[in-house]
Amino acid sequence: MLRRILDAHDGTLPDNVYVLFADTGKERAETYNFVRACASAWRVAIVWVQRPGQFEQLLTDRSFLPNPVMRFCTQELKIRPMRDWMRAHGYEHWTNVVGIRADEPRRVAKIRTAQETRSERWDIELPLADAGITVSDVMTFWAAQPFDLHLKPHEGNCDLCFLKGYDKIVNIVRDRPDLALWWAEQEDRLGATFRNDRPSYRAMLAQPDLFKDGQQENIIECFCTD
Repeated sequence: MLRRILDAHDGTLPDNVYVLFADTGKERAETYNFVRACASAWRVAIVWVQRPGQFEQLLTDRSFLPNPVMRFCTQELKIRPMRDWMRAHGYEHWTNVVGIRADEPRRVAKIRTAQETRSERWDIELPLADAGITVSDVMTFWAAQPFDLHLKPHEGNCDLCFLKGYDKIVNIVRDRPDLALWWAEQEDRLGATFRNDRPSYRAMLAQPDLFKDGQQENIIECFCTD
């Protein structure tokens, strides 16, 4: 989406157009590298915004965990920091450009329906959906670029988001058990789980058949060291 905006304006951002990256504190390292690569390769300023203390402080302030019904993390860690940045720079109303694709019809419909009933400070545009861009178009584009996100299809920017399907989370934990440590620690700290319809993150880490020989012992040692 950003590349298309730049190409439509001779490779530069138009006046009063800003690129914001909301850092939740739980993005994959690959994501951070990718954002920096976009800024460097395309010579565009990307503004990093974040809630003070990021995800962990948000949980401390709320004293409970988000879940599929109460997804306050998206609102508090992404939407509000971007809103606050725009307001701090003197804007009372603006257009929020979102990179939802045409082959994500449920998300497109949800956003468009919300747009008709909401009374926020910003309008929403979905240029990729309007242009008929699909995941295959996106993959074809990145295959021709000198850099990429370097994440597998079942992975995502938020390293172990509780909204991911259970099988996807299990696959990620199997490959990168270290990523589950923070999520397990937050569940322990607040005496709750992010979801009650599947095992906790600590329970996943305790499954002996999930890891290679010796891998689980290293995880347990890491818990003890922390």
